[in-house]
Order: sequence, then C-alpha cells, then structure tokens
Amino acid sequence: MMDFLAKALIIGLTEQAPLILAAIGMALIYFLSKVINVAFAETITLGAYFGMWFNTTFGVNFYASMIAAAILAGLLSVATYLLVFRPARLRNVGMVEVIIISLGLSVFLRHALQFVFGYSARFYDVPPAERVSVLGVGVTTFQITAVALVIALALGLYFFIQRTNYGQQVRALASDESLAKVSGINPLVVTLMIWFIAGVAGGLAGAFWGVAANVQPDLGWNRFLLILLVVLVGGAWGIRGVIIAGLGTGVLLSGLKLEIPPLRAEILLLVVFIVILKLRGDRSSETAKV
Repeated sequence: MMDFLAKALIIGLTEQAPLILAAIGMALIYFLSKVINVAFAETITLGAYFGMWFNTTFGVNFYASMIAAAILAGLLSVATYLLVFRPARLRNVGMVEVIIISLGLSVFLRHALQFVFGYSARFYDVPPAERVSVLGVGVTTFQITAVALVIALALGLYFFIQRTNYGQQVRALASDESLAKVSGINPLVVTLMIWFIAGVAGGLAGAFWGVAANVQPDLGWNRFLLILLVVLVGGAWGIRGVIIAGLGTGVLLSGLKLEIPPLRAEILLLVVFIVILKLRGDRSSETAKV
C-alpha cells in the first residue's frame, strides 16, 4: 500500500506539474476578467512551439528556450486580450458570446499552427534526460525542474497577490471594478499584467509538456478540459485551491492509471469532477437560501 501511494504521489507530482502551471494561468484570467478563455489552450500549445523553435532553430538549450517561450506566450496572451477580449468587453458582449468568440479564436490559432508547422509531431533537440530515483520511482531531471518551477511560481504568485501593492490592486479590481477605479487603480494596466503572467504560466506548461513527449497543434486542446475542471473545482478557494486541486488531480489520475487503463482512468476522474461540482452547487444553493 505504501509503495502504491509513493508511486502515485511521485508520478502525479512529476508528470502533472505542467497541469498545475496551466491551471494557475487560466485561473488568473478567470478570477480577474471573469472569462472562460478557451483560446488559452492555444497559448499553452504556442508556448511549446515557441520553445521548440528556439531550441531547434537557434540551438539554445531547453532552459534558455523555456524563458523565450514563457515571454512570447505572455505577449501572445496580452495580444489576445487587447485585440479580442477587451473590444468585446467594451461592447458589453455577453458571457456566452465571449466563450463562443474565444472558441473561434482557439480554432483559428490551431489551424494556423497546422498550416505553419504541419500535422506531424515535432520534438525538442535535447540530450537524453538523466533519470534519478525518488522513493523507488524513476523521474527525469526535466520533471524535477518542472516541479521546482511550480513550487517557486505558486509561492511567488501567492506572495505577489497577498503581500504586494500590485496584488492588492488585483484583488480590488477582481472584487469591484468601479470601486477600484475610484481608488485610483488603472484597470487596464493591472489586467494586462495578469494576462501576461497567465500567458507565462501557460507557455511554461506547454514547454514542459512538449519536451516530455512531443509538440503537436492540439497539445493544449487535448488537455483543456482537465485544466478547466481543475480551475472550476479549486477556484472557489482562490489560487491556493487551484494549486491543491491540480496537485490532487495529478496524484489521483496517476494512482488510477496504475490500476486501470488510462482512458478509463480519465473517464472516472471526469465523473469525480462532475460529482464534486454538483455537490458544491447544491450546497451553494442551500447556503444562498439561508
């Protein structure tokens, strides 16, 4: 039993660390702009492609290409806000319409990637990753780096949101935009900052997923549903809730895959998410009535 738990924990932490990064990025946008940004899946995918392009074209190592991928993905995220989501918001477009717009943007970017890079999988040009044993489970140095980055980014975001002046502005803007404006907060500056940070997190997630396997136009799209469910389940408790939900998802999914086929494990995990959301919705309704 202890051996099984150790394997589920280590595999869940190392293999699903990018999931936590991606969920943090999407949650930041969701909390601040109240937008379910379907096109965030393509921010993740482009992060993988950006990193692969720098790595294979310019010959830079993975860690240097990862920095470039993060910055470019952050800039892409800002561009999508300025060119698509902000104009829609200024025109008072409804929530459902915004989701449809983001879905259209997602499809456009995915097909643009297929046009530029083709349908075949691409690979990073990296030396074989060194493997080390942790509690009897073999993991790669890339996976260990991903876990360390998740921990550093999660702690950094927590202290940024909770302890800095900019973080206070973010909380104020997310709570009440009108009151935030009266307090002298510039909503555009704060919003652009958060969309950039969200893009950086998504780009890093894509780079780590890409180097662990391969880079394809549907890399982010194939993982979007799981990312969205982590945000919806953990989002009620803020960024900390998203991190915990992402961690729990990784460990649970890894444990299930150790016992049953991967597809069945993912379906069972989806059922668990639906049950949690249903129970939480029922309790919210009861509380509202009281």
